[in-house]
Amino acid sequence: MKVTPRLGVRVLLSAGLSAVSLFGCVTDSGHISDTGGGSGGHGSGGAVQSGSGGTSAGSGGRPGSGGTPATGSGGAANPGSGGSAGSGGASGSGGSPADALLPARIRRLTNGEYDASVQALLGTSQMLAANGFPPDARQGGFTVNDAQRVDPVLAKQLSDAATALVTEARGNGKLANLAPCADTAKGGEACATTFIKSFGAAAYRRALTDEEVASLVTIYHAGADGAAYNDGIDLTTRAVLQSAGFLYVTEIGAGTAVPATGAMVTMTPSEQATALAFLLTAAPPDSALLAVADQLGSADTREQQARRLLKTPAAQAGLVRLVREWLGIDGIDGIAKDSTVYPQFASVKDAMVAESQDFVREVLVNSTGTVNELFSADWTIASQALASAYGVQGASSGRTSLGSVGRRGILNQGAFLSVYAHASESGPVFRGVAVMRRVACMVLGSPAELNISVTPPMPDPTKTTRDRFDAHVSDPLCAACHDNIDSIGFAFEKYDGMGLARPVVNGQATENNQPVVTATTLGDKSDEQKSDFDGSYADSDALAVALAGSTQVRTCMARQLFRSSAGRSDSQATAPEQAFVDVWSQLPADKQGNIVETMVAYVRSPAFTQRRGQ
Repeated sequence: MKVTPRLGVRVLLSAGLSAVSLFGCVTDSGHISDTGGGSGGHGSGGAVQSGSGGTSAGSGGRPGSGGTPATGSGGAANPGSGGSAGSGGASGSGGSPADALLPARIRRLTNGEYDASVQALLGTSQMLAANGFPPDARQGGFTVNDAQRVDPVLAKQLSDAATALVTEARGNGKLANLAPCADTAKGGEACATTFIKSFGAAAYRRALTDEEVASLVTIYHAGADGAAYNDGIDLTTRAVLQSAGFLYVTEIGAGTAVPATGAMVTMTPSEQATALAFLLTAAPPDSALLAVADQLGSADTREQQARRLLKTPAAQAGLVRLVREWLGIDGIDGIAKDSTVYPQFASVKDAMVAESQDFVREVLVNSTGTVNELFSADWTIASQALASAYGVQGASSGRTSLGSVGRRGILNQGAFLSVYAHASESGPVFRGVAVMRRVACMVLGSPAELNISVTPPMPDPTKTTRDRFDAHVSDPLCAACHDNIDSIGFAFEKYDGMGLARPVVNGQATENNQPVVTATTLGDKSDEQKSDFDGSYADSDALAVALAGSTQVRTCMARQLFRSSAGRSDSQATAPEQAFVDVWSQLPADKQGNIVETMVAYVRSPAFTQRRGQ
C-alpha cells in the first residue's frame, strides 16, 4: 500500500480550495470517506467502528481501519469498552516480535487536538472543532480513534474553520508576526518561503520537504499575484490548516509509505515527540520537547519528558478526560431526563459534570492518584446544591465528606449513576454492564451478537425495579449473562435514575412504596464470569470498596489506558495490549494501581516507539 504523507496537501486551485487531496486518496469531490458507529452492547459498550473508508479513486487509496490493502474495505468492528480482552486478556506470546506492536498508522486529529493545535499555531481563541465539528467517532468509548477520517461534511467545515481562524489571526496580529516582510517589491516570495518553512514545520510537526515547500509557494502566488502579500499568506495558511500534514498524525517511521506487512519500524524523532505530546496534553509538542526529540529513543528521556508534561494543566486535563472516557461518565454532558420524573436533574446536571471532573482531578493531582481511591473515596468535590441533593449540608470549597450518606467513589456519584440509567427510571442492566466491561474488562456479548431480542420489563407501579428485572433470570437464555449483570446492577438500586438516593421510610430505602433490596452476591451462579471480587455485598458502597482493592480492576485500568492511547481496541490490538500489560505487571505493586505511573510505564515501553507493517 503506497501512501505519501510527506507530500502534504495538494489544493486544486481551480476549485478555490474546495477539494483537498489527503495522502493521495481523492474522490471526485476531493474527500476521503468516513464511517462511524453507534452505541454497542447494552448501551455502554462504546462505538462500533466500521472498517470501510478506503477509496478507489486517486493514487494508492488508504484502506479503512482494519481493511485490506487491496480494497480498503472489510475492516473489523471494534468491540465495546473491554470487549477485546477478558480479565486475563489474550496472550501476546507465541507470535513474532512484530505481533506485539501496534500497526503503523496515520490517524486524524481529534476535535480537541485540532482546537489545541490551531491555538498553538495562531494564538486564536475560537473552539471551532469542539463547538461545530461532528463529534469524534469513538473506539471503546475513547475519542482517540485511528479509524476517523475526513468526510465531505467535515471537509466543508474545515474549510470554513480555516477561513475564520485566519481572519482572527490576521486581526490579532499573530500572522503579521509570523510572516513579516519589509520588501514585497518582488512579490514577497522570499518572505513567503521563510514563513512556509517555519509555519509549515510547526503545523506538520516535522520539517517540510522541498516538494511541499514548492507546492505551498505556488498556493502563495495564487493568493498574492494580482492582490497583496498578506492575501497570499492568508491563502497559504488556510491551505496548511486543511492539509493532510496538519490534520493527520503519522506513525510510520522514516519512509514515505506504510511499512510492509510484518516489518518492524521505529517512529521518527518528530513522530515520537508528537505522539508523546498528544498522548499527555492533547496538543502539539512544545519547544522543550522538540529540543530533545532526537533523544526520545531513550526510555529515560521519554520518562523525564512525560513527568515534566504531566505537571502541566493541559496534561492534568488530559488525565481527567481519559478517566471520564474510560468510565463513560463524560456522557453526562449530553443526557437529559424526563422532567416529570426527575424535575431536579436540570438544576444539578452541571454540578454533576463539574463533580466528575473536579473529583478525578483531585484524586490524580492532589492525592494518591490510585484506582483504589478513585473507587473507594468517602469524599467528593461538589457544589453546595449537589451536596444538598446528596443529603449533605455544609459543602466546603474543597473536599466534602460523604461518610454520613455512604457514597463511596466515582461509581456512586451522580454522573455515573445518571449516565447508566434511563430517562425515567434507574438502569440496573446499564450499571452492571458498565462495571463488567469498563471497570473489570470482563468479556460480555451483546444481545444482538447472541441473536437475542430483549424486551424490557413492563412498567409496574406496584413493584420495585429489582422485582421487575428479576424476570431476566427466569429465562435460561438471558440468565447466562444477566446473573452477573443484574447482580452487580442491583447493588446500585438505592439510587434512582438521576443518581439521588431513593426515599427512606423507617430507615429503609423504598421505591413505589416497596422496600428496595441492594444486597447482592457475585460468583455463586453457574456461569463462567468469575472475578477476584466475587462475594456478597450489602450495597454498591461495599461493592465499590471491593472493586477498589481488586487486582483484576487494576489490570483493567492498564488495559483501558492502553486502548485510549492506542486509538483502537480491535483484534489487531489484542497482542500489543497484552504485551503492555506484561510490562506493566513488572512494576512494583504500589505503582500498578497508580494511573500516572501506568501512563509513564506505557511511555517507557517499546509499544510507544515501535510499529509494525499490516
